Amino acid sequence: MIALWAIASAVIGFGYSQWAVGNGLEVPISTPTLGISISIIAIVLLVMVVPIWKYKRNLTKPSAVKLIPVNPFYAVRVLLLAKAAAITSAIFLGWHVGVLVKQFTAPVVVADATTLNISAASTSVFLLVVAFVVEQICKLPNDKNKDV
Repeated sequence: MIALWAIASAVIGFGYSQWAVGNGLEVPISTPTLGISISIIAIVLLVMVVPIWKYKRNLTKPSAVKLIPVNPFYAVRVLLLAKAAAITSAIFLGWHVGVLVKQFTAPVVVADATTLNISAASTSVFLLVVAFVVEQICKLPNDKNKDV
């Protein structure tokens, strides 16, 4: 599903860039603040998952370690934030890939414009990886007592 969002936004990014250049406009260029914002969101997401990760890590240890349970509503919120971040970063990644394809197939390649779009695409990949890791951390452990 995430790949479909990325592919659709890549097609839209390339199509818009093609349309813009054909109508005398410039190719869209991301600002440096986009990469900074995406990185901050990824770091905040990593900080938010730390209590869940500690709890899951202590589940596998002997009972000598006192388990402090995590609020399940907090865990669901972190999981939903990770899902939303994955979808959003896939859309940003697809858009930037589409725009970069247009930029690299143009007769003249502007280095500053491609650098900003490459950095935005790479931070989108970073957020996507962080979101997938957070989703895996928020997964429930397998139930060992299946009495069904």
